[in-house]
Amino acid sequence: MRNSRRFNSILVLVLAVAMVMSSVAGVFAGKRDEAAKAEKEAAAARAQRIEALKDAEAMVDAGHLLVAQIEEKQAQINETKAKLEAKQKEVDQQEQDLGDRLTAMYKTGTVGYVDVILSSEGITDLIQNIGMVQKILESDEDMLAKLEDEYKEIDKLKQQQETQMAELKDKKAECDMLAEKYKKTADDYAAREKALEAQADKLIAQAIAEESKHPSLPNPTPMGAYCWPTRSNYIITSNYGYRICPFHGPEFHNGLDIVLTSGTHGSPVYAVADGYIERASWYSGYGHCIILNTGNGIRALYGHLSGYNCSYGRKVSKGQVIGYIGSTGNSTGPHLHFTVYRNGSEINPWSLY
Repeated sequence: MRNSRRFNSILVLVLAVAMVMSSVAGVFAGKRDEAAKAEKEAAAARAQRIEALKDAEAMVDAGHLLVAQIEEKQAQINETKAKLEAKQKEVDQQEQDLGDRLTAMYKTGTVGYVDVILSSEGITDLIQNIGMVQKILESDEDMLAKLEDEYKEIDKLKQQQETQMAELKDKKAECDMLAEKYKKTADDYAAREKALEAQADKLIAQAIAEESKHPSLPNPTPMGAYCWPTRSNYIITSNYGYRICPFHGPEFHNGLDIVLTSGTHGSPVYAVADGYIERASWYSGYGHCIILNTGNGIRALYGHLSGYNCSYGRKVSKGQVIGYIGSTGNSTGPHLHFTVYRNGSEINPWSLY
């Protein structure tokens, strides 16, 4: 009877602990899910910010093109104005010449056909005088008509160019307004992105702080001389070898892409063996990156991290938390990129295990 009661007490205690652990794990998962959601929204804001900046740049480029067109139209207007001024001088001269001729005719009394007839000495002289007067009058009339047509054409061209210039200036003002609008939109998205990333970082920090109080949660999987770099609830989304990269197309993938089945973002990554840190900084497309030198020519690279729990030159022990999974650099989502080098050459990470 006493043994039965003791067994029942132990069973109740075990169930209570299991319920507590389940509750704790649920809290951690909730924090990480919230962090992942915040990061996803931040990524969406980042994409919208980039698109807005592209639109702003397109408007700026369009504005530059319109400025060139405005300058071209202004040059055409200036050229037309010069032609108009030259024509005006020509007309003024023609009018002066015509006036001079009429004045001379008036002073000499040869103003009309009657004067021409009376002043002629004979029929031949009369015909010649009448023909000369007609030619002068016809020439002046043709010249004036031609100049009038040219005036009208030049004025029409000038009005067209001025209208086009006004339209170009309106379009330039619209492009400037849109460029400013898109830039403001990009700034708004940048602020939202920053706020969401800060929120994600805060949630991750809270989850990590809570996890550190509960060492009974899953630890890295021991696998001989080297342990697994993440928790054991993982899937491999891209293996070592050839693949289609979302950024570069067909390529040779030099490592493993590891995604946890729950709470990937901000989850710890572990030192696969004793060693020291060769890098804990941004590294090109790997984003935030750690390189661990474990000796014997073996170096392990951890890419796309959200943060560090180590620094350059620091000695670390096998299974020690050295960083946290993220989605920095060229990444489509939270995961760990894990590459292994032997004597400077990339090798299949599975060869460690």
